[in-house]
Amino acid sequence: MPLRNATVEDVRQALEALTAKHASSSARQVVLRIKSLLAYGHRLGYLRFNAGAVIKVRSEVRAVAQRIVTEVEMGMLVRAAGNRRDRLLIEIGYAGGLRVSELVALTWGDVIKRQDKVQLSVLGKGGKRREVLLPEVVSRSLLSLRGDAGADDPIFASRQGKHLTERAVNYVLKRVAAKVGVSENFSAHWLRHAHASHAIDRGAALPVVQATLGHGNISVTSGYLHARPDSSSGLHLDPGVFLR
Repeated sequence: MPLRNATVEDVRQALEALTAKHASSSARQVVLRIKSLLAYGHRLGYLRFNAGAVIKVRSEVRAVAQRIVTEVEMGMLVRAAGNRRDRLLIEIGYAGGLRVSELVALTWGDVIKRQDKVQLSVLGKGGKRREVLLPEVVSRSLLSLRGDAGADDPIFASRQGKHLTERAVNYVLKRVAAKVGVSENFSAHWLRHAHASHAIDRGAALPVVQATLGHGNISVTSGYLHARPDSSSGLHLDPGVFLR
C-alpha cells in the first residue's frame, strides 16, 4: 500500500507487525520514528494527513523508576549472595550494566587485563561487540575466580560446566532479592537499570553510559534522567509564593 493512502488503522497494524518481536523499549523507539516520519511527510505536503498524530506512545519513565533499586539495596544484594559465583554475577551485572544474555554468554576469553582493571569484550544485540571496563575491586574478584579455566570456558558456569541459562540467572537473583526484602519481581535487568541510574546520579556523562550499556540511541539512556530526577526547576522557585 502506498504510504499516501495509509489510514490510522493501517499504521497501527503496520506498527504491531514491526514491533511484535521487540522488547518494549525497542518497540517504543520504532513507534517514535514512524510517528516522526509521518509528521515530516505531512509537513512536506506529501501526505494528506498525519496518521501518526493520534497514535499514542507509552511512557516508560514510571515503569523504569519502579525497577531501580537504591545503592544501599545493591550493597545488600551483593553481600547476600550465597557463593562467590553468585556474588560475582551480581557485581558484574551491576558494574558492567550488562543484559542477562550478555552475562551468560561471557567466556574467559572475553576477559582482558588492563593493569589493575579488567576489560570485558561483550557480545551485545545484533552481534555487536563493545568493550566494558570494570572497577578495580570487581576486576580482582573476577580474576580470583578463574582458576585453571580455559579461554572458551564460561565465566558463569552451571554444575555441569556449561553456560548458565538466563532463566537460572534470574532464579538466583530472585532468591537473593527475597533474602534482603527487595521486590519479588527483581531480575537481571534491574541490575542494568541500577547501573544507569546510579552512574548518572554520580556524574557519569550520558554518552559514556550509552556506550557502556550498548544503547543504540542516547534517548534511551536519557530516560534514566527522568526516572529518578534529583533536581527540578520547581526547586528553584521562590518558596515564599507558597506560604499561606
